[in-house]
Amino acid sequence: MWRLVVAWLLIGALDAVDRQNFKTCEQSGFCKRHRAVTSPTGYEVVGDSVKTNETGLHALIKNKDTTLRLSIVALKDSTVRVVIDENDGALRKRYQPLEALVDREPAQQKVKKIKEEATATKVLTTDGNRIVLQHKPFRIDFYVKDKIVSSINAKETLHFEAFKKKVLLSDREKGFWEETFKEIKDTKPHGSSSVGVDIAFVGAKHVFGIPEHAESYSLRDTRTYEPYRLYNLDVFEYETNSPMALYGSIPYLVGVHQKRSVGALWLNAAETWVDIEPTTADKGGLSKEVLDADTKPRQVPQHNARFYSESGLIDVFITLGPQPNDIFRQLAALTGVTPLPPAFALGYHQSRWNYKDQKDVKEVHDGFVKHDIPLDVLWLDIEHTDNKAYFTFDKDAFGKPEDMIKDLADKNRKLVTIVDPHIKKDSKYYIYKEAKKNKYLVKDAKDTIYEGNCWPGDSTYIDFINPKARKWWSEQFAFDKYKGTTKDVHIWNDMNEPSVFNGPEITMHKDAKHHGEFEHRDVHNVYGFHQHSSTFEGLKARSNNEVRPFVLSRSFFAGSQRTAAVWTGDNKADWAHLKQSIPMLLSLSTAGLPFVGADVGGFFGNPDEELLVRWYQAGAFQPFFRGHSHQDTKRREPWLFADNTTEAIRNAIKTRYAFLPYWYTLFYEHAKTGKPVMRPFWMEFIEDEPSWDEDRQWMVGNGLLVKPVLEEKVKELSIYLPGKRQVWYDWETHKARPSPGAVQIPAELNTIGLYHRGGTIIPKLSEVKLTTKENHEQPIILYIAVNQKGDFANGTIYLDDGESYAYEKGDFAYWGFTFKREHDYLHTITNKNLDKKGKFDSDVYIDKIVIRGAKFYPRNAHIFLDDFSPEDLEFEFNRDNFLMEIANPGAFVTREFRIDIHS
Repeated sequence: MWRLVVAWLLIGALDAVDRQNFKTCEQSGFCKRHRAVTSPTGYEVVGDSVKTNETGLHALIKNKDTTLRLSIVALKDSTVRVVIDENDGALRKRYQPLEALVDREPAQQKVKKIKEEATATKVLTTDGNRIVLQHKPFRIDFYVKDKIVSSINAKETLHFEAFKKKVLLSDREKGFWEETFKEIKDTKPHGSSSVGVDIAFVGAKHVFGIPEHAESYSLRDTRTYEPYRLYNLDVFEYETNSPMALYGSIPYLVGVHQKRSVGALWLNAAETWVDIEPTTADKGGLSKEVLDADTKPRQVPQHNARFYSESGLIDVFITLGPQPNDIFRQLAALTGVTPLPPAFALGYHQSRWNYKDQKDVKEVHDGFVKHDIPLDVLWLDIEHTDNKAYFTFDKDAFGKPEDMIKDLADKNRKLVTIVDPHIKKDSKYYIYKEAKKNKYLVKDAKDTIYEGNCWPGDSTYIDFINPKARKWWSEQFAFDKYKGTTKDVHIWNDMNEPSVFNGPEITMHKDAKHHGEFEHRDVHNVYGFHQHSSTFEGLKARSNNEVRPFVLSRSFFAGSQRTAAVWTGDNKADWAHLKQSIPMLLSLSTAGLPFVGADVGGFFGNPDEELLVRWYQAGAFQPFFRGHSHQDTKRREPWLFADNTTEAIRNAIKTRYAFLPYWYTLFYEHAKTGKPVMRPFWMEFIEDEPSWDEDRQWMVGNGLLVKPVLEEKVKELSIYLPGKRQVWYDWETHKARPSPGAVQIPAELNTIGLYHRGGTIIPKLSEVKLTTKENHEQPIILYIAVNQKGDFANGTIYLDDGESYAYEKGDFAYWGFTFKREHDYLHTITNKNLDKKGKFDSDVYIDKIVIRGAKFYPRNAHIFLDDFSPEDLEFEFNRDNFLMEIANPGAFVTREFRIDIHS
């Protein structure tokens, strides 16, 4: 029977997603009930219940039906936590996904002053922000520099379904005690326990975040539309421009304002829907708070977001910015950053469902070498296993995995194998036997082992909510257990939403049982998070914490960035999905997950050669760069196409490798600051409001603007250059352009729209070898883009061994470069050690320096090295393009130098 189920799913997938397999809000009982709340729910603060302390306050709030506990706590760095839970005596404990946080209980911060009044309690934080608890009606307002920026329950929609004893069904409670979808019953033995409230972003012209959806980057008005759904699901060949739930969920939103941006993290792991309402501040309860001598409420934009979750409690973190850099730092303090990945992970990855055997793997590998195309990783999908039993190799097709892995490793390449969370039900399979014996498997509503259908057929599922099960899972990656693997094998966790082919919405039944007596409905969105986190810990432990792991996961939650990269799942080989990948990746980056990518070429279908080239060009400038495809598609190795197509793909991949010093530096800096690697325009150009919702272009770091060709058979590429009083340089021609404004360039087969931002310095390899390891000690070219004033540019570079944790003990180098006009006749280029804790002395040297926007006429140039005696430098200067090139300066990246340019 299971084979029929799988076949039916795959046949349906080849056409398009079947919407009927997935709920709408109208078909979700709790979503429908919350959306029906259109009048005030009547909550107010209970008199004399407010209790203050040195970090905030506690109180009771109630309406005619329910009394709830409220806490408001000030955290470090302009962050506030608001928790609303049932009062003492609740029938059941509500689940909190605290593992998503860096610290289960984030550090609190003493407040400066609390003032209790008859109608409100006011808290002044040491950061200079103000929190006002309005008593009647209940509302929490947040102020930055005396300007209201956010409010919880301004629309008075707080709706909290408390646990209660089962009573006779009534029309009013239809769906409260049980629900059926497509003939599958959710028994709901504890009844409904949903929660919801509105959060206002005052002054925000756009709100961004809440991935994952195949939608525009700026979230749309949902009042006459489906809400955005956050419920991790296995969606084959998903639609574009849709708020349907996909593979992962990060319930985080940011409202953007030129001076006061605000973020909100809704820490809840249950199925969640989010309604978005763009409006103005005069519509609703905040007009008095906004009104002042200079501001009329109707002129103040506002976005209201209403969150509805099926279970759990209300646990909201408000990050008060106010600037973009602050927002990303504050979110990183809560949910973490991506630790510095191994360098190979930033190279190109080649995958397919499936490479057939070891001979096939060798031929693909040798093809990349033969055709001079860089490659770092080959991937094995589910067919490499022994009949879909993970942690094994097929005895015939992959009978000598050690030889295959050694052959790759000898040529500086890695292997990634897939390990999914569904476990083949087979009494002879050691993983199943151990998990069953140790009671590490999810149970069903009747307390027997939960079974579902997935790739192996009858399958069971590891209960990753159980800490002991997570530890056991981690141990399975040890070399003596995952036989045939070495430190050069890394892991792909797929199907971990979890996917259950015969389950409701192709996932696990909500009344399944997990550790701690929680139902699956409570923990659904963190199931995959716990799998990939356990995998990461296992890979780290197998090398005695010496080798940095790489893990790719399809499912994710807030905090996933600490242990996994993610990709956008089962996309389609068409232009719409190529375009859709950009806002999807920007949304993930905005929500704190920077190591992201999309399957190049599309997973389903066969791209024509033009589309494939354009996708490689886009993917080369996205953080995770992998080609991957379905088993029913034609083979896509780059040399299987026309010569000009192969050449264009080779050029795109080599361009990626040429920028590896820049990519690696950006990931290091992300780990320090929380700033994403792939950036939306508003992060860098907050003064340029029209550019905020741009989702066809992006920034790589602060210095490189990218606009790939996204349309078929176009002759010209239009590029918007953001910012005010900025200058940009065409990467290929060096020609300067002012901003804001648009430029058009010819769209030839090898065209990638790249502009270098004035005021920045970008390191690039002078010559590209075929792996990241071979490129590790390669010389670099410094590209200096002088700012509009012509007097300054700076940039950084980070170096270490690329694979170990030695950098945590000081074996690294982090250096900065500065171009500066000292006076009208002297410009200098210097480098400086930015972190003296770093002791890594590299032999990487600067092969050439290119200065763009050199609006001076150099007479001579010389360099001062260790002995401080000047050495003359040869250079060329193009007066038409204001381009200066200094060849062979003889300077090492990690040793101080100064270059004087006299004009």
